[in-house]
Amino acid sequence: MSALTPRFSNERLSHYPHMFPLDIEIWERFLDKHGSIYNGFDYDVKVGHGAPPLPDMSENFARMQDILSKFRIDVVGYDSSFIYIIEVKPEASTVAIGQIVSYLNLYERDFSPTLPLRGVIVTDRELPDIRYLTSEYNIDYYVV
Repeated sequence: MSALTPRFSNERLSHYPHMFPLDIEIWERFLDKHGSIYNGFDYDVKVGHGAPPLPDMSENFARMQDILSKFRIDVVGYDSSFIYIIEVKPEASTVAIGQIVSYLNLYERDFSPTLPLRGVIVTDRELPDIRYLTSEYNIDYYVV
């Protein structure tokens, strides 16, 4: 996974890893309006160290715990100037802002990107305080 070789195109897919039906509806509206500005995407990108295995845990369960306990970025988008850390949420609240801030830091630490990062929230409902807060934190806020 790199800025030059996203795993997926900037078009609709038949399946989006880690997305629920409402997320998919929002994401596809976003793709229809803004997908062409991206070179492509990666979905369900894991960051963080995850929880350490418990004593006496089998290797198989330790591997599953490692995978399942990491944070999961909904979408990472790429263009020639930025890597976008994207959270898709119905009625995005302050939780989404916290996720973006956390994911930006973890992605930077884990992947050492060569392009600057931008946070993005894609949602279905305008919330005035969230618009204000995303502006304060320099997070792109799309309502589709």
